[in-house]
Amino acid sequence: MAHKFLLAALLTLASSVAAPAQTVPEPELGTRLINLPTHLVLPYGTLQVLFTHRFGETVAAGGSGDLYGLDSAADIGIGLAMGFGHGLDAEVYRSSLFKQIEAAVKWTALRQGAAFPLGVAVRAGSDYRGISGVRDRWAGFAQLVLARRVGRCLDLFVVPTYVSDTPTLRNAANVGFGASLHLPRAWDVAAEAVPANREVPGATVAWSVGFTKRIPGHSFLIYLGNSRATTTDLIAGSDIPGGFKRGDMRLGFNLVRRFPE
Repeated sequence: MAHKFLLAALLTLASSVAAPAQTVPEPELGTRLINLPTHLVLPYGTLQVLFTHRFGETVAAGGSGDLYGLDSAADIGIGLAMGFGHGLDAEVYRSSLFKQIEAAVKWTALRQGAAFPLGVAVRAGSDYRGISGVRDRWAGFAQLVLARRVGRCLDLFVVPTYVSDTPTLRNAANVGFGASLHLPRAWDVAAEAVPANREVPGATVAWSVGFTKRIPGHSFLIYLGNSRATTTDLIAGSDIPGGFKRGDMRLGFNLVRRFPE
């Protein structure tokens, strides 16, 4: 699994570097796509507050009686992040799923431009599972974020990820893929896919689509996807408690507020 994960990242890097160099404007993006990180960090002195909401019941299971899952219990997350300059920011995020806390630092190593056709960032941190009954509570992770702008309105992302521990795996690796299409009037459509980890029996690809409206200092994303995972270990491991099917669809949202902006 690990060698395939590295091969995919290297192939993506090689193909992007081989593309003709051009002046690429920085995209209108935040530090997070839907669940995956982007290559961008917060400006110096900027504080960001993040709220995530993922309803547990699928649209099909909820039906009209449960308002297509909106009446069900939800996994709620809240995070704080701060920009420290020199391409660095740091964040702390807490999810009610597994009562988990994730702390991470991200460094933007390269910005897209005439000299280099890729945006590159490195993100590393740790997850702590606070729920009772869990034996292995800590996990470390590292991510490489590769970003490429295609034309004026499409951004592509590849995010190779390594996690030391997931709920059922040790030394798990996976590669997330993302895209963001920028529309008029500050609307974006984003999509993500994380392949099933082959070490997990019965796992399937995790997919998500987000519709985002941006205004100064704020962004609001409406989430459609099959997985409830929002932390790095659960995303990479494909072994979220209760599992999920490829055809599942759940509703949710991300709400971001930045100070100042």
